[in-house]
Amino acid sequence: MGIMDFFKNEDDQDNIKPKSEEPYSELSTGLDDFENPSWQQIESALSDIDVAEDSFTTLSFINYGLEVDTIQCVKTEEGYTFEALPAMETNEYGKIYHLDKLDYEEVLRRFEEFFETQEVSGYKAFQKDSFE
Repeated sequence: MGIMDFFKNEDDQDNIKPKSEEPYSELSTGLDDFENPSWQQIESALSDIDVAEDSFTTLSFINYGLEVDTIQCVKTEEGYTFEALPAMETNEYGKIYHLDKLDYEEVLRRFEEFFETQEVSGYKAFQKDSFE
C-alpha cells in the first residue's frame, strides 16, 4: 500500500476495479511495452520492424470481450506476416490466423482497422495454424 492510499476514502477504494478487470490496450515490440498506445506509437512500432533483429509488433485489447483480441506482425525476407489471435475465452483460442508476404501499407491498414474498431475483417479466410 502506497502513502497516497492512506489518504483515499475507503468508499473510493471499493469502487475502483482492479487493473486486471479493466479494459485496456497494449502495444508490445519486444523492446518496449506501451499501455493504451496512440496511433502514432503503433505506426512507429510497425515502421521499426527489422528482419535482421527478429523484431515484431503486437497490439492487444485486453478485457474487451473480443473474438480476436490480439494481432501481431513480423517481417521476413518475403514481406510482412500479419497474425490474428482469438481471445482465450473463445472456442477459437489456440488458433493462429495469418496472412503472409504482405506489403507495409496492407499491414498498416490492418493495424489501423483493429486500433479503431477492435475487429479484424475476414480473418477466418486467412491461413490457419494452431499453437496448441
